[in-house]
Amino acid sequence: MASASGLVNAALPDDLLAEVFRRVAAAGGKADLDSCALVCRRWRGIERASRRAARVPVDGPDGDAVVRCVADRFPGLADVFLDHGLYIAAGASAAAAERSRAQGWDNENPKLDEQHMQCSTLSEDTQKENGSDGVNPTSFTDAGLLHLIEGCKGLEKLTLNWFLHISEKGLVGIANRCRNLQSLALSGGYVQNHGLITLAEGCNLSELKLCGVQELTDEGLVEFVKIRSKSLVSLDISFCNGCITDRSLYAIGTYCHNLEVLSVESKHVNENKGIISVAKGCQYLKSLTMVWLGVGDEALEAIGSSCSALENLSLDNLNKCSDRSLFSIANGCKQLKSLIIKSSVKFTDRSIERVSQNCKMLQHMEINMCHIMESAALEHIGQRCINLLGLTLNSLWIDNNAFLGFGRCCFLLKSVCLANCCKISDEAISHIAQGCKNLRELSIISCPQIGDEALLSVGENCKELRELTLHGLGRLNDTGLATVDQCRFLEKLDICGCNQITDYGLTTIIRECHDLVHLNISDTKKIGDTTLAKVGEGFRKLKHLMMLRCDAISDVGLEDIARGCLQLEACGVFRCSQVTPAGVAALAGGSSRLQRIIVEKCKVPEEATGKCRMINDPILISYY
Repeated sequence: MASASGLVNAALPDDLLAEVFRRVAAAGGKADLDSCALVCRRWRGIERASRRAARVPVDGPDGDAVVRCVADRFPGLADVFLDHGLYIAAGASAAAAERSRAQGWDNENPKLDEQHMQCSTLSEDTQKENGSDGVNPTSFTDAGLLHLIEGCKGLEKLTLNWFLHISEKGLVGIANRCRNLQSLALSGGYVQNHGLITLAEGCNLSELKLCGVQELTDEGLVEFVKIRSKSLVSLDISFCNGCITDRSLYAIGTYCHNLEVLSVESKHVNENKGIISVAKGCQYLKSLTMVWLGVGDEALEAIGSSCSALENLSLDNLNKCSDRSLFSIANGCKQLKSLIIKSSVKFTDRSIERVSQNCKMLQHMEINMCHIMESAALEHIGQRCINLLGLTLNSLWIDNNAFLGFGRCCFLLKSVCLANCCKISDEAISHIAQGCKNLRELSIISCPQIGDEALLSVGENCKELRELTLHGLGRLNDTGLATVDQCRFLEKLDICGCNQITDYGLTTIIRECHDLVHLNISDTKKIGDTTLAKVGEGFRKLKHLMMLRCDAISDVGLEDIARGCLQLEACGVFRCSQVTPAGVAALAGGSSRLQRIIVEKCKVPEEATGKCRMINDPILISYY
């Protein structure tokens, strides 16, 4: 490697090598960038200077110190995500660190040499089981933030997640020093009116996202949109305790004529005039999300008549809106590509029929908990929306006939998610599989009548399938699952809660599907060490393995995983009754890429106690 890098160093100037690194980053090759930084000191220096994006965990006692280190080592950062509530697995693997020391790089801490810190959170179910809200104390303060903006003077995009200890001083610092900042996202902290107004005056913001911020009122938001009226193109405000009112929306419509994206969640919008103002003033609007707004049909009619460029529309808990609203949208917004309807009590099959007739460019459709919609609504979509790529249905009282049209007309369909649809059976999945042979993703969650016949049809017809999620299907057994071995490009398999699946069903897939990267066998009672031995032999590319609450798995199986899955990055063995600290230690000694293990506190091996952070229990171990 040293001689090869010497040849390249002699031929390439710094600016050309930096351009190579930027192109690697643009292609999503973060791991490749890390490898480049380990070649030699010159490459490391150029790579650091050319890095443009970083996601930095700031939870725990060293938040300011971590941010300071990142700012000092990567001054070229333009996109920074400061996140809280994440477990840190920062730095190189033990093997990489050893190589660094062997080459004389031990004058610096190798654990901080890698700017892109890999993070993970516990799953929601494990947090709930342990009474944890997923929040860790943090020492990230104004001092750390000010050091970041001093060190990274070219910041264009900044995200602060859970910034409770950032005061107005920190926000004013951003305004004074980040003149090129175009995108700002603030979630879970305190933003006063004066701070937001100062940001508007100091930064060239075109995108603003506020989620769960406290103390801000509509007065501050109104002044913000007045100041940034010409540049603002995207505004997302949710869970902000009343800072979005009809007054705020009226100001947005009055001043922000270039707005293209608007997302609003508020229970304090009770009149139509705010949305009507948005419709009339923001005629270039392409994406609109409305959650919990107390608006009626007049507001949506204004959107339909004025926002002809609208492409994405999401309506969530708009209980005053009826079919009249969707009629207007369908008649006026014929460029619509994505329609999401959640928790509506008044939309019926008639409005979906109108959408299917007029919105011929529709590519994504989601209907969630609209209990008065029946099969006719889906029949219209399947028969007319021939460009459909994605379909998500949740908690609908529909039958198998609703899917006939999808199999006959929607040949481009690539993603289907069906959840809590109690009346559909194997026949519905067969209709989709037989016609939609380009299907890439299929999720079936808590549909109790779906079993083996559905999977037989999927295996025979959907050879291009990449992701398969099967949750809580009590009628599915080995016969059905085994036919999925015909989907040889499968990369993700999730059979959480499928209690009839045994070692036989999964080992059949292992023999044929060698590209699997993600496997979840949580809450399965009959899958044990026999399967894990085959997983270790057959899934050499496996990176994520979840085995939560699997009582048939023991230390023997974990040892097989450690020997075979050398690309493993994350593994969950929480509440596996036969797993002991020895098994966890064996697992940790396998893949040099392993970053996190989810396990109960009592099973953490002694040698790992200094490498873990936890939210109560379970614990997550970070191995370097």
